[in-house]
Amino acid sequence: MKRICVLITSSFLFALMEGKAQDYFQEEYPKVWERSTAYRRTIAEAMPEQLYDFKIYTDGMTFKEQQLHIVGNISFLCRHITGEYKSFYSRDEIDKLSKEQVLQISEDAFSYVADLIKSTEPSVLSEKVMFKGTEMSKKNIFYLIRSHTIHHLGQSIIYLRMNDIKAPEYVGW
Repeated sequence: MKRICVLITSSFLFALMEGKAQDYFQEEYPKVWERSTAYRRTIAEAMPEQLYDFKIYTDGMTFKEQQLHIVGNISFLCRHITGEYKSFYSRDEIDKLSKEQVLQISEDAFSYVADLIKSTEPSVLSEKVMFKGTEMSKKNIFYLIRSHTIHHLGQSIIYLRMNDIKAPEYVGW
């Protein structure tokens, strides 16, 4: 009997903690994403348009490609949440895109994620998906989106500094 009481109590506490974690995610993550979006925007705006095709090494990405790679990854990862692939630009058009167009494409993609964060039900956030051979929650996919974004924003800062452009202060917390 004692074991049953411990099991029931443990199950109740686990369910309660899971609910609190979901509430925390839906309350806090949208704010974190908003700051991350603003930080991404200031980095992309800091690079002059004539340097959007700058690349550090021959087979590396240009600054523009870094920004669009972030967007492409958003499309790829959000598919694991929604089941649909949403494209924000055509890869065939990359060379023709202006800085303003890249900024708008990025804004659209980041707004899409913001809307998805707000509209995804807590029960859906807990659903499991397979990602590169690892089972994880859909909530974790949102963390992957942010992690990948930060990785490429760090690379973008190097592009700025190599062109003697002051990097914006970090505000992604």
